Amino acid sequence: MEQPPGFVAQGESSLVRKLRRSLYGLKQSSQAWFGKFNSVVQAFGMKRSVADHSIFYCHTSSSRCVYLVVYVDDIVITRNDQEKIAQLKEHLFSHFQTKDLGKLKYFLGIEVAQSKNRIIISQRKYALDILKETGMSNCRPIDSPMDPNQKLLPNQGEPYSDPERYQRLVGKLIYLTITRPDISFTVGVVSQFMQSPHNHHWDALKGPQDKDYSMKTKEVLK
Repeated sequence: MEQPPGFVAQGESSLVRKLRRSLYGLKQSSQAWFGKFNSVVQAFGMKRSVADHSIFYCHTSSSRCVYLVVYVDDIVITRNDQEKIAQLKEHLFSHFQTKDLGKLKYFLGIEVAQSKNRIIISQRKYALDILKETGMSNCRPIDSPMDPNQKLLPNQGEPYSDPERYQRLVGKLIYLTITRPDISFTVGVVSQFMQSPHNHHWDALKGPQDKDYSMKTKEVLK
């Protein structure tokens, strides 16, 4: 490591400074941020989930609890103890520059619609973005995303020219199965060839050969 031009201290050219705070762009910044957030939330009385460290929970009684989910700097707080939720928000406000955006409407590509009786989640915009990326926005929808008689094998046909594109699309489709379990089988089949996709696998990923294919965008999971 060298000192930048104009900031060389005489006799101290071999010295470096230790940062007391982690800054954006450094490899340690995300770890430092989550460590700070974790300590603040647990100081409030929340417990961190053993299965998923981005989930925190607190049971205030046998029938009341609070759940907090964090992804980078996006936070969702839910459950049925409104008083405890309000206290948690104030606790976070006192430690971080946060903003309350009200009821959850959109989180990590998932749209949320709430009423008194139910909550509906959808990935309509996420699905439309996939269709736009693959140039299939104008394709006709079909009921079956894959020909049930089609057999896919490794090293079938010519190697696909852009393996990363294939892998990226399969990854997005895997995430889409959160609200579209009807495509889980098809996505599971095409995901077997992510390491070395061929043109035949790419054609199957886009849909049956004799029909245009488009994922229906009226997907909801009640």
